[in-house]
Amino acid sequence: MLLTDLRAIDPSGLSPSSRIDLRFAEATLVGRQIAAAHHDGPMGEAAYTQMLREQYLLPYDAAQLWTYAWSEFDRTVSSLDALARTIDPKKTWLEIANEEKQDHPDPARMIEAHQEVVDRARAHIVGKDLMPLPWAERCTVVPRKPAPGNNPYYGNFSGAPDRPPAPDGTLLGEWQINPFDPSWDAAKQHDYLVEHDWGVILVTAPHETYGGHHVQIMYQMHNPSKLRRLVSTPMFTEGWGLYNEQLFQETGFFPDERIHLRQLQLRLWRNARVIYDVGMQTGRMSRVQAIQLMVDRVGFLRWAAEAEVDSALARPGYFIGYFMGMSEILKMRDDYRARMGDRFTLKDFHQKVLEIGSMPPALVREALFAK
Repeated sequence: MLLTDLRAIDPSGLSPSSRIDLRFAEATLVGRQIAAAHHDGPMGEAAYTQMLREQYLLPYDAAQLWTYAWSEFDRTVSSLDALARTIDPKKTWLEIANEEKQDHPDPARMIEAHQEVVDRARAHIVGKDLMPLPWAERCTVVPRKPAPGNNPYYGNFSGAPDRPPAPDGTLLGEWQINPFDPSWDAAKQHDYLVEHDWGVILVTAPHETYGGHHVQIMYQMHNPSKLRRLVSTPMFTEGWGLYNEQLFQETGFFPDERIHLRQLQLRLWRNARVIYDVGMQTGRMSRVQAIQLMVDRVGFLRWAAEAEVDSALARPGYFIGYFMGMSEILKMRDDYRARMGDRFTLKDFHQKVLEIGSMPPALVREALFAK
């Protein structure tokens, strides 16, 4: 079925699951239409609100999202301040975070260090019984090969559908990390190492591998709905990744409060993405102001902040999926816990949500509570 044929379908004769598929397809079509109409210059207030309401099915207009994003940003900063006082009351949270960024693996073993944390993340999923891993699978860390055009400064995840399974049927995911190059000058080596500290590795591995993208992608490729196998939304995929960073903090994966502080800092970064995405697309914030926010309030290196903000400008609406998706998943979890009472388990919640699929959280919620 082509997305352009959707409006000819009578939803009254469809099953509940098929009706949700139809609404997901309609939201996807709206998103493509908005992207085609606003590929040059800011989207503006009306189009941004349409994206929020009709593509991502969020309960906000542009002005409400701007207010919500700032209130959550301030709340996370308050959490960082409070945590910093328990670690060292003489230092700010950003000073402690910058100290933590000096603690990194041996650069010659950077890939191996990432793999060690990935393996620990898998053991944590299994040991805490957080979510089922129903398929034979393996996730490895490999050096990322540069590609034409703009390359991510850290790396990227490549899921099991991107390569054939192993001869025994094992599904293979790859976390592709930019390797350290000893021929770089001293400044570039320094910048690389402070952006590949143990804190960011420990926090990011759950996002990218277990139980984040690697796990979510395997569930997606086994979804019985063809639409849900082939189409996804960053409001779930990236939200699920960030949710796993929070989940691993809640379930005791991080070794100390300094790593907890780095986790909150990385959440603040994704929170800032909402602010400058809605801000730049609706005229509330300039590119220069967005970069300054990332440097002064989040603690990014200036070149990394520039690359980050320019990526957001090239993909309006995408990067809000991290924080807003996580927020909606956490609300859904709270409501499901209240419904289930003593029967609630994280494993059950995670399995049901993953099996429903990578759709706007409003549709995931509808399917979850219909069960």
